[in-house]
Amino acid sequence: MATTASSVHQETEWYSVYPPPRFDTPRISAEELAEIIKSKVEAVDYIVVDVRRTDFEDTFIRGALNLPAHSFYPTVSTITKLLSRIPLVIFHCNSCKETGRGPRTAGWYRAELERQGIAETQSKALVLTGGIKEFSAKYENESALVSKL
Repeated sequence: MATTASSVHQETEWYSVYPPPRFDTPRISAEELAEIIKSKVEAVDYIVVDVRRTDFEDTFIRGALNLPAHSFYPTVSTITKLLSRIPLVIFHCNSCKETGRGPRTAGWYRAELERQGIAETQSKALVLTGGIKEFSAKYENESALVSKL
């Protein structure tokens, strides 16, 4: 039986070249995040990290920092040094499914906190339940929470 080039070639996921992360990062609801945004100081008390790439270009949480998941792991040491000064670091992607980009990068961040000896009492990672899809569905008309390009 002849083997074709297409049958030999298997698609490799972008994250397969990096170590597997923890997938047990605690979750935060859209409602809890909205309350934090309304009552806390951005980049002091909390920061939202949007790990989408080109899908960031439509709708995003106001004040979110865009750090695409595809380039997160190679820079996680530096990113952690910067973000670890902030008590709540909230990660999200499009929908934050169990092994999606948001949970994946949150897991890498948590592992790097541990590697650098930084306690989660200093900087705690959270994953936004439902990602931007759920958040924007609930708050799309609140310009203090959601921005659209």
